Amino acid sequence: MKERNVSYTDFFQTLIAYFADGRTLEDQLKDIKKTGNHAPAWMLRAGLLRAIGVPEPKKDAKYFLTFGCYVPFWIPSQVLNMFKILDLLGIEYNYSLEKELCCGAPVLEDSIEFVDIKDEERQKVKEQCKGLMQINWDLGKQTGAKDMVYMCHVCAALVRNTFPEDIDRHRWVWDVIMDKLEEKELEITPREMGYYEGCHRQFPYNSNLDWPRYRKLLGNIKGLTLVDLPNKYCCKQQPDRILEEAEKKNLKAILVPCGDGDFILRQTAQEKIEIVSISGIVMQALGI
Repeated sequence: MKERNVSYTDFFQTLIAYFADGRTLEDQLKDIKKTGNHAPAWMLRAGLLRAIGVPEPKKDAKYFLTFGCYVPFWIPSQVLNMFKILDLLGIEYNYSLEKELCCGAPVLEDSIEFVDIKDEERQKVKEQCKGLMQINWDLGKQTGAKDMVYMCHVCAALVRNTFPEDIDRHRWVWDVIMDKLEEKELEITPREMGYYEGCHRQFPYNSNLDWPRYRKLLGNIKGLTLVDLPNKYCCKQQPDRILEEAEKKNLKAILVPCGDGDFILRQTAQEKIEIVSISGIVMQALGI
């Protein structure tokens, strides 16, 4: 630690160094101009997760959990709900607030979307994203975790596609939760909802998740009547059409298991139709 002019306590000097995160003064100023924040992204994510009350990680847990780069910021309440469900079901987990990296999915999706990008450049992006995913996997291995669990469905699907030989070691958080829920009888106050699974076309890797399993379990919740909505519309292209289909069927709510669909339809609906997440309906069924 560099010598300082002001006689701060050791604690406060350590705190300043923590905020600097190894950056020079010039780099810190550049980051402020670029992002509007002094703190690096990992620190903001860690601060948010601690602020909402995410439980402490469990040492020697079977599962190593990653949050994803957007999930904590877009749906913090659902993140907390998922932890409540994990804890209630006795599912132990470890994680790293400081060292987890983005899997690269947003960059990879951009490389797929733009038609003028050469295949050679796409392949470079894919290889670099694989390296990012490997770093997260290595973090899990270092803790002794057996399997990786991803809160972001896009992360889960992409990693499963990237490491097909180890596909069973990389799971969406709801796969792990479903293992336990299938052993229980679930019930809610009688209610009818539309069910929009998602098209899984815009980011094709999403199709390797077990969507029929999620539909079957949710459909078996006593008291819950699901009315399937057509998957021919993509939430990123025609969210209004999805809501119109629900309105035609006089539905007041839509259950959406896909993370993208949940977020985009929630923004589009503007409370005209209630958008219900998996975590929301499972919390009700478990009486949390």
